[in-house]
Amino acid sequence: MPFAIVISQQPTVLSLESFLAQVEQRFPKLIGAEAERLAVSAKRQAKQGAFDPQVSVGTETLRYNSASSRGKASAGANNEIGVEVATPYGLKLAAGRSWNAGGVKSPDSATGSEGNYFFYGKLPLARGGGINEKLVGLTQARLAEPAATLSVVGLRQNTLLEVSLAYFEWSGAVQKLQIAQKLLDVGIFRATGLKKELAAGAQAAIIITEAEAEVERRRASFIKAQRDLDKATFKLTKFAWDGVDLFKLSPMPLRSPTLLSESALSEALQRARELRPELKLIALQTESTRLEGKLAQNDLKPAVDLVFSPGADLGNKSVGLNYKVGINASIPLYQNDAKGRKEEAFQKEQKLTREAELVQRNIELEVRDASNAIDRTQQRFLAAQERYQKTKEVEEGEIKLYQRGLGTLFLVNQREQATAEAASLLIDIQVEYEQSLAALRAASMEL
Repeated sequence: MPFAIVISQQPTVLSLESFLAQVEQRFPKLIGAEAERLAVSAKRQAKQGAFDPQVSVGTETLRYNSASSRGKASAGANNEIGVEVATPYGLKLAAGRSWNAGGVKSPDSATGSEGNYFFYGKLPLARGGGINEKLVGLTQARLAEPAATLSVVGLRQNTLLEVSLAYFEWSGAVQKLQIAQKLLDVGIFRATGLKKELAAGAQAAIIITEAEAEVERRRASFIKAQRDLDKATFKLTKFAWDGVDLFKLSPMPLRSPTLLSESALSEALQRARELRPELKLIALQTESTRLEGKLAQNDLKPAVDLVFSPGADLGNKSVGLNYKVGINASIPLYQNDAKGRKEEAFQKEQKLTREAELVQRNIELEVRDASNAIDRTQQRFLAAQERYQKTKEVEEGEIKLYQRGLGTLFLVNQREQATAEAASLLIDIQVEYEQSLAALRAASMEL
């Protein structure tokens, strides 16, 4: 069964920092998030298309019954070319040329031989002026770009935290396997020695049986430690997309816990408040919702549009300067749509405000919880370290008594097991310390 540590081979050490760098470069979820961010930018570009200039060309050829000479066919042609553009404010502008040939059907469509050159403007004086559906769509698409960037930042932090937690779990499993290996080696060595003593008539057979039973118990514990390491290795391998074989690598040694300074906690809190993407995302969502509310408020107004179109009719039988001026108005009798959308936007904004308060509180609690965990692991480590020293002393004393014939093999096995358990507890606390430190770094945007 494969496992990561073979002490005699001195395997290559994989540091957390180098592995995190590989994850950032190759992990598909992070790469996919970047592609999604670029897709949001493409959507913003698509929304800009609402204000792209439009070139229009049209021509019509007509054959019809002449009103002035009923029963006689007349023919004519209407042609027009122009450029139209809509501005974010809501103003629509157009310019172009129209010219007609033959017997035109309507006197309104007559032009001189050179055609009519015109300018057209439609200005909203109430509804649609300053804010409109197209402008809101473009602005929201622009807000979505930094929101997508923040989402990538948040995903990166969460992913790197998950990697860090798995890395230290792997590291702890490696060290626990070493303890199980050492305990098994001692058991095998002792059982072998006792068998030699039995052959020389210096030991009872029951003692050999007890020693062999202990060896098998320790072998089972070793196999369990192997499985725990394999499991932790597979868990970490989920993030290894750079040809890394974790079964052939060794982690960095775990550190002894130390207390976090008050200044470090204050700095972590300040960084979290300033850099965490969750609050910024809610701020962008709030701004987008307010735009919807402003649009709904504007839609409560009547539609009043000023139309002005001056032109110049040129050529043979032309009239020179011409124009068209007018006002179009539309007043809705009911405004349920706009009122409903306005109330919806208001309630969404209220919800986001409450969410911001909750996120702010949760961010601070995450930082403080990680800081508290770091301090508690340091306190537990000192107590566990003292326990290990005591159990080690008891074990060594029990072995000396046994060697002088004043103790029993059962007690020696018990003392060795107690020492191994105390050593494993130290490793568990070190793992928890490293994971708590990683959680603090993630909470304060330092990963």
